[in-house]
Amino acid sequence: MHIFADMSSRIDDGPSIDPGLQSLFAEFHRQAIASGERVTLRAWLDRAEAWRILHALREAGGNRSAAARSLGIGRRTLYTKMEKLGIHPSWEAAGGMTPGLRAAGCA
Repeated sequence: MHIFADMSSRIDDGPSIDPGLQSLFAEFHRQAIASGERVTLRAWLDRAEAWRILHALREAGGNRSAAARSLGIGRRTLYTKMEKLGIHPSWEAAGGMTPGLRAAGCA
């Protein structure tokens, strides 16, 4: 039981969460519960990862190589994550040539 005592003291003495993030996380949690969504750690990580990838792609004007570089990951890793998270360039999803980004579940 010594390990648990050490862990709890580390949690109490650990870094505090930025107040802005605290309210953001609380709102996400409220919305997830209201919609009946399971609030697992994986769900939180997937949502954060999808947001960061979409943000990097927007900053790079849709250029996936540049987005991967800004995220510090390989291009193939980015493609794999995009597929897993349901992030598709709109020109692939729509079959046209209009550049843009679309995440699964978004219109």
